Amino acid sequence: MEVKKFLKNVPLFEDFSDDELEKLLLICKEKSYPKDSIIFQKEDPGNFFFLICSGRVKVIIETEEGKEGILAILYPTEFFGEMSLLDGEPRSATVVALEETNVIIIERNEFLSLLYKHPELALKILKTLSLRLRKANRQIETLMFLDASGRIARLLIDIARDRGKKVDEGVLIDLEFTRQELGNLIGVSRETTIRILKSFEEEGILSIERNHIIIKDIKELERRV
Repeated sequence: MEVKKFLKNVPLFEDFSDDELEKLLLICKEKSYPKDSIIFQKEDPGNFFFLICSGRVKVIIETEEGKEGILAILYPTEFFGEMSLLDGEPRSATVVALEETNVIIIERNEFLSLLYKHPELALKILKTLSLRLRKANRQIETLMFLDASGRIARLLIDIARDRGKKVDEGVLIDLEFTRQELGNLIGVSRETTIRILKSFEEEGILSIERNHIIIKDIKELERRV
């Protein structure tokens, strides 16, 4: 992978000059994680900042019984691991590779030095943290006030807005999640997720194929929320 070319397309570093990118390359290391491997666990010390080059990761918390809740799914050009570097506390969640995932890592002291030299980076990170907090608040609201059908409707709407593609039939969502992962994002069992998706399909709200969902009537989904 051409790391410099990749970094130029990362919003976090879009304002860097070529000279600044060259200096950034000196502190970047590349690492690959196989599918289902743990990148770090909750309570681990936070020594590195991670930037996703390819693949996907899930940010999770687990109960003592092993039940999993997914806090977020992150994609290429998104970053994680910054919280522990900023506050010095252990990792607050576990991060797992959903597929083979390549990342750039920056060691803690190098990362903090980078922030001191480029205060605009801190503002961009703060903006991202603010957006993630808003999503977390929305997720809490969803869990508190919506039934299972409403939760799935809102999740599909959010995915469509973030990553959907307009097609003739409606909005296409690439199905990058298992039914279990979809349910874990909103605290709904796999069986209930399958049942509600099937119900939406029978009502003509969406169609389901092996690798994607087409939302045909997003306004009706919005009415379910």
